[in-house]
Amino acid sequence: MFSKLFAITVLATAASAHMKMSNPVPYGQSTLSNAPLLADGSDFPCKQRGGTYDLEGASNVYAQGSTQKLSFIGSAVHGGGSCQISVTTDAQPDKNSVWKVIKSIEGGCPAKDQVGNMGDDAAAIDPYTYDFTIPKELEGGNYTLAWTWFNKVGNREMYMNCAPLTVTGSGGSKDFLNTLPDMFQANIFGGNGCGTASDTDLVFPDPGTDVDRFNGATSVFAGPTNCASPTVAPSAKPTNGGGSGSGSGSSP
Repeated sequence: MFSKLFAITVLATAASAHMKMSNPVPYGQSTLSNAPLLADGSDFPCKQRGGTYDLEGASNVYAQGSTQKLSFIGSAVHGGGSCQISVTTDAQPDKNSVWKVIKSIEGGCPAKDQVGNMGDDAAAIDPYTYDFTIPKELEGGNYTLAWTWFNKVGNREMYMNCAPLTVTGSGGSKDFLNTLPDMFQANIFGGNGCGTASDTDLVFPDPGTDVDRFNGATSVFAGPTNCASPTVAPSAKPTNGGGSGSGSGSSP
């Protein structure tokens, strides 16, 4: 009996101690869980649920060309992994929405130098934060921003949280988004085959031009598995060069 209760407790802890975005402030905070997207993709995008796009006071107003902070709540960082920040012009995105990448973080996201998890507290503040830039070429207006994460260790999963975004400033181009790569998707929609390799930090097929690369506890990078080749936008080079985990634009 004790062993059964212990197993249930462990499973419940694992299910409730994942990660979610705290900044930018996400939509529907009161209903947003820290679990990954469902494997069948039925809650893609943005973890569809009642109140998915409720503002609940969320407002992220950023100027063109400004540097902003990406931060998280939770402690089940699964050894880190790789993250992207993407935007769409749709106010309430659905499966047909087009997402364009403005930042890729390969390795060490949402935590650096971790073998597994940092505890089991779903309300813990993740001490690791990351910088991203609102492109100066992005036209002012309203968007939806998405954080996506492919964990390094554990089940093959995709995490996704969404937030309202208002970009301020003059200039910019309606066509700029078309020059950016599409958001990478894997480990969802059941048998489409596109996945990520266990115990490796994902190298995105097309990360875009704003890329950071950080080491985890082990320096093992790999591309996705069984995925169709993407249409490649302008070539990318990691901005902090090669994975020391101490490049500019992130802390601690």
